[in-house]
Parts: sequence; structure tokens; C-alpha cells
Amino acid sequence: MRTGLIPLAALALASCAAAFEEPRNTVNLSAEGYTATRRPMMGMREVPLSGQGRYGDLAGCADADLPMSPPESVAFAASAAQSMPPLSPGDMLRLALPAGEAFEGTYIVAPDGTLTVPHLRPIRAAGFTVEVVEALVARMFIEEGMYRAGFLQLDLDVAQWAPVQVHVSGAVFQPGDLLLNDRNPELVQGSRVDAQGDIATGRTLVSALSSAAGLRPDADVRHVVLVRDGQRQIFDMSGAFTGQRMADPVLASGDQIHVPSRGCFQEALARPSRITLPGIRVFMSNLTTPASSNSQSAINSQSTSLPYGTRFLQGLVAANCVGGTQATNADRWAVLISRNPVTGESEVIARSIEGLVRRSDRDAFNPVLLPGDAIACYDSHVTNVRDVISAFSAVLTPAINLTILSGASR
Repeated sequence: MRTGLIPLAALALASCAAAFEEPRNTVNLSAEGYTATRRPMMGMREVPLSGQGRYGDLAGCADADLPMSPPESVAFAASAAQSMPPLSPGDMLRLALPAGEAFEGTYIVAPDGTLTVPHLRPIRAAGFTVEVVEALVARMFIEEGMYRAGFLQLDLDVAQWAPVQVHVSGAVFQPGDLLLNDRNPELVQGSRVDAQGDIATGRTLVSALSSAAGLRPDADVRHVVLVRDGQRQIFDMSGAFTGQRMADPVLASGDQIHVPSRGCFQEALARPSRITLPGIRVFMSNLTTPASSNSQSAINSQSTSLPYGTRFLQGLVAANCVGGTQATNADRWAVLISRNPVTGESEVIARSIEGLVRRSDRDAFNPVLLPGDAIACYDSHVTNVRDVISAFSAVLTPAINLTILSGASR
């Protein structure tokens, strides 16, 4: 019986060792990988999928890095960024009229877009600037015979800009309908409410892009489209990354914003800015010997909240996957599980941790982490074989001892 156990143990050990196989990628990283650095790494198992190359990597997108790009002369309506924006439902207006105390006060644009002043028929206000509405109110006062032309001194200004609903689509992380400039009334000081005028800092194009979780790295930042009442305007937002001046128009209710995609990864956009994410949340797993849980591996909410632009190797350091006993821990490897925001498909990328640490061309295989990415670390082959031997020893030792005792009792 003792002689039969040894070959059985060797066969089981060999089969377990053969089961140590890196996960295979689900996409052809050379042709479809979203991040420019998500390409096959020598020595790692890859399964290319032919006939599905819809989006190339950085090599297929010329002039992708903003610092290397010459400034473009994009024609857009600068007046839209500088003039007073059109009124929207919910905007609060203040009417001042000398010798007209019965008409003075604050008025709110109704949900149907009209403004109602006592003794006047409703006036269409939404979609017009406050200057235009002021002229309409003055003309109606004169037409109704309440004031004579040349003697009317009317002043209409915005007391408070209301929240507006806009739609953002295209190369942003969270497209959809957004509510901008939604301020808590309890936080608005009384002195500010009584003051003349208001500023809508939360109703700008920059605020809309930021509220949509920021631009993706494949965004065409130089050609952001704003559609208002069928009118289409293009804005160059690259100043958020280059430091140059850029237009930031105030938005109105119903505005539509579309960010085109260049179909490639631009590393210059993968960093914190006014129109990109300040940080990302990454899911990590490092279940290794002797740590049997993520808490023992020092993975907590602080280590999984990383600045936008963090690379895979930096995330592995945050997960405590790098370092340790070199003889048994150096030959570890890890996988990055990500979702391609363009195609909606998952990408599974296997990397040798030691290869990322020691190779001089590591940046060619060291992807930038995206929101919601997942990192999982695996032990080295030495540790795996050692644990398999330990497991079989725990099973075989009692059987061998029983065999020896049985032979001795005979």
C-alpha cells in the first residue's frame, strides 16, 4: 500500500501543478483594447479574436496627445459664452418700478415658460434673455395704458438662477439627464438673497461635463457640441488640460451636450481636471499566504480610492501585491478586469508583476486604471507548489502512518 501511495501522490501533484494557468484575455488587445497600453505582453497567454477590431489603440490615432497637438482654430459662437443666457422655468426675477409699488417684487418663471405680472397677460420668458423680457414687459405696460412712453423706468434682473435639466451624451463616463445648479436653500445666506443679481456657477458647460462623471480618455475634447433650440455650437474644452482660456457658456433648460469619441485612448486626458474625475474607486483582491483576507493584506477604502491616472502597477503596490520574500514572492502575477466604455465588453488582462517591475518598457504594458476596474493578485508558482505539497502531506501522512502501524502489528 505504501508503494502505491507515492505514485498516486506524484500524479496528483503533477496534475495540480499543470492547473496553474493564467487567465486568458477576452479580446484582441492589439486591435480592440481600449487603453493604449492594453496590449499582449510576451510570456502571457493571449487569445486574439479576429474580425472584431472596431477601435484601435493609441497607435491607430494620430495627434492623440494634447501636449503634442498644435492648437486648432475651432469656429464657435463666442457670444454664447459671454452673453446673458436665456431664462428657464424656475428662474427668479426681480422687478423694480419707481412709483409702481403694486408691480414691484420678485417673480418666478412658470413651468410653462411664462412670466405673469399683475394686470398683464402672461409673457413668454423661457428661451429669451432677461433684457428681451424686460423690453416685453415695458412694452405691455405702455400698450395697456398704465405708463406713457418716455416716462417708464423699469428694471428687471435675475434674482436667482434656478436648477436646469440638460442631457449629456457621448464620451463621458455617466451620460444621461442631469440636474445642474441644484442649491440647498438652507445654505443660501439671507444677505445673498437680498442682494441684486445672481451668478449660476452650477449651470455651465464645465459643470455639466463634471456632473456626467467627466470625459473619457477617448473624448474629442476640441469639438464638444452644444445644441440649443436646434442651433448647434462647437466648443474647444482643451484649455482644462493645457491651461489656455476656454469658453464656458451658461446652460439653459433643455440644452443637449454631446462629446464625440476619437475611438482611441488619449493619455493626456487621463488625469484630474475640471472636466475629468478627481479620483476613482478600484476593487482589489489579494488573498495570499499568510494573509487570508483583504483586511490582513491592508486593503481598505483608502487604498482602493486612487487618483485618476493611476496605473496598474501603482494599484498593485496599493494592494500589497509587490515585494515580500523574493525567493517565493517575486514570480507573482495579476489580472486587471475592466469594462471597455466604448464597446461595453469586458477586458481581462494578465500581467507578470515582476515583469512590470523590472522591464524597461513597462509603460507599454502598464494600463491606466479606469473607474470600477478590478485587480486580483495570485501567488507565485513556488508558493502554489508548496501549498499543494503541504495539502497532500496533510492527507497522506495519516495514511502512511496507518500503513506503518498496520505492518508493525503483523
